Amino acid sequence: MIEAKLMQEAKQRKLTVQRRTLTLAEFSKRFLVWVESTRLEAESKEYYRSGWRMLAKTPISGMRLAHVTTDEAEALRFDHSPANANRALRTLRRMLGKAAEWGVIAAAPRIKLMKEYGRSALIDAEAEFKLLAVAKQPLQDVLTLILDSGMRPGEVFQMRWEDIAWDSGMIFIPRGKTKLSRRYIPMSERVTKALHIRRKGMTEGWVFPSDSVTGHVTTVAKAFEEARAAAGLSKEIVLYSARHTFATKVMGATGNLSLVMRALGHTNAQTAMIYQHPSLETVRTVVNENHGPMLSRHNSRHTAVM
Repeated sequence: MIEAKLMQEAKQRKLTVQRRTLTLAEFSKRFLVWVESTRLEAESKEYYRSGWRMLAKTPISGMRLAHVTTDEAEALRFDHSPANANRALRTLRRMLGKAAEWGVIAAAPRIKLMKEYGRSALIDAEAEFKLLAVAKQPLQDVLTLILDSGMRPGEVFQMRWEDIAWDSGMIFIPRGKTKLSRRYIPMSERVTKALHIRRKGMTEGWVFPSDSVTGHVTTVAKAFEEARAAAGLSKEIVLYSARHTFATKVMGATGNLSLVMRALGHTNAQTAMIYQHPSLETVRTVVNENHGPMLSRHNSRHTAVM
């Protein structure tokens, strides 16, 4: 009766529900073709490709789509951070959503994401020295770029030599996940030196090439974990901490929130406010102290009335 009801609902929605659904691995071929054909940003496409590579290594890849449930998804385990696990889970959620949209399954189950903790850890001068001392290439250059420019890791990985204006000492970021992601970033002296060494006369192509499908490096997670362990640093420090450190330093030196937003490619001021300059708290303190006597008189009058 339940099956008949679902089939009837599917027909009303002009869908064709298969009695024997594909496995997740079989369906991935169609999904990845869709990913490549969409207008998604290159970074988003790589996000889903990477997410599928993670899923492909789990038992769920051999399960039939109709058998993938919320419980099955919650049982999945992935290495590294919760953010890394959520890459796979978001990919799974998108795959099942498309399967339902295309009529391969009647409905997509709810896929719960893992809780991600804020990237509050900073890389101080000592930690930076230790990391760069043990970091191997290309991690050393990637880390230096993020520390001195605030670029997202994905933006660094997708850098091309054509995007570097050597005369003005600027790096152009042509793409990103927000409308302000297209921006120019100034190069520090050590970034300029590192890129000149890496350049070796090249004028075009990827700055960080690899033999991956994309043609460029897509992650340095393993190398960073090894460097962090060798440096004896806390696991709270992740690669993205370098971007957080850059923003905090710029905000602390300038107190200019708009400048930080432009450098990071942020469109949301609320997001950038986490780097608020400590001295701005002085304004809050002065106002509160000024209201103190007035608040006391108000409370006394209120007590007397009661």
